Amino acid sequence: MTSTEEGRQKYDALADRYEEIYFYVADVGRELVSLAEPPAGARLLDVGAGRGAVARAALARGCAVTAVDASAGMVSRLAADFPEMVVRQGDAGALGFPADSFDVVTAGFVVQVLASPAAALAEFRRVLVPGGTVAISLERQEVGRLAWLHDLNRAFFGGGDGAAPLTAEELDELLVSAGFNPPTRATVTIPKHLPDPAALWDWLALQGVPAVVDKLPTEKAVAFREQFFRGAEKMHRDSGIVLEFAATLHRATAP
Repeated sequence: MTSTEEGRQKYDALADRYEEIYFYVADVGRELVSLAEPPAGARLLDVGAGRGAVARAALARGCAVTAVDASAGMVSRLAADFPEMVVRQGDAGALGFPADSFDVVTAGFVVQVLASPAAALAEFRRVLVPGGTVAISLERQEVGRLAWLHDLNRAFFGGGDGAAPLTAEELDELLVSAGFNPPTRATVTIPKHLPDPAALWDWLALQGVPAVVDKLPTEKAVAFREQFFRGAEKMHRDSGIVLEFAATLHRATAP
């Protein structure tokens, strides 16, 4: 399996507020479909469809869309929102479709969270027709001006020593190894300006951060909040609170 039970549970829990938290997915979804350039009527498979950021952009271009996600919660909501799509729960590394079933495969912010990106890319290649297109978005792991917040989280909760994130260069190499032609790449940046420290705290609340903080011993919880608002106030004074998001978009064709 390329998806993990922990990952499925995480996205089940986030299904209702996914695009509030990950504010950039709709814009990047449109950019990814634009890069793929599917013609009207193209059979497009969107893997890791979530709440449909990529899939609905493909629908708008007249594609015949099939959407797959490992999360039952995401699948249920997506099917209800878009009855014109074929929606299935499934694993990126074992899609269950016959070979040569699709003209285009898209995957928005999926390969970076898989235990085996190579297995998923091999499946994408298998289900694509010769000459078909794969288009993938990859989050760029840059903390920017929020480095103080990442430092604060590490100080109170530890972590930060896990596996290195997949890089754009590594993804391009994996695409070629999976049998695709050498890919092209584009970069998108999407900033989100927040009006004040309270708005940043509210954004973190969507992710459940205050609930986690409240489980700390009382003194530590108070200290976390004090240090958070001190850091946020400084960021606000310096040049404003901005969530700086960037991604790379990768496009390749099957021989």
